[in-house]
Amino acid sequence: MTTTQRSDRHSARTTRVLVGVALAAGAVCVVTAAVVAGWPGALGALIGAGVVFAFFGATFAVLRPLTRPATGGTMLVALMLYGTKILLLVAAAVVLAESGLVGDAIDGGALGVTVIVCTLVVTALEIVAATSSRRPLYDLGTPSDLGDGR
Repeated sequence: MTTTQRSDRHSARTTRVLVGVALAAGAVCVVTAAVVAGWPGALGALIGAGVVFAFFGATFAVLRPLTRPATGGTMLVALMLYGTKILLLVAAAVVLAESGLVGDAIDGGALGVTVIVCTLVVTALEIVAATSSRRPLYDLGTPSDLGDGR
């Protein structure tokens, strides 16, 4: 198999495995927080995992179809999506902080630790997926496109 051939089967299998590992990490965080801090810990961990998975899942759902044809607008859409997600994260943090629920009904420590752990796990999994994909990063073109060889 060369890098010019696509393997949709490998990509789908890798995606399923990576999503399963990410969900398992979120579930471990929720169970651990429930044991340590009770119901508020479990709720905080559940919210934290949901925020992280929504953040990274939106990128996966929106950008994956755009990167297949490798259009020039992919980077623009990626930057706009990232900016929008950051604004939504700030809005969610403000809503949680202003509601007064963090500390009483939601354990802030469990929420924070879960966000950090799930973000690190998902980022590591994205690195594994990117390095195991057989997609060329750039195309040098044909020798006639590169000039006369000087």
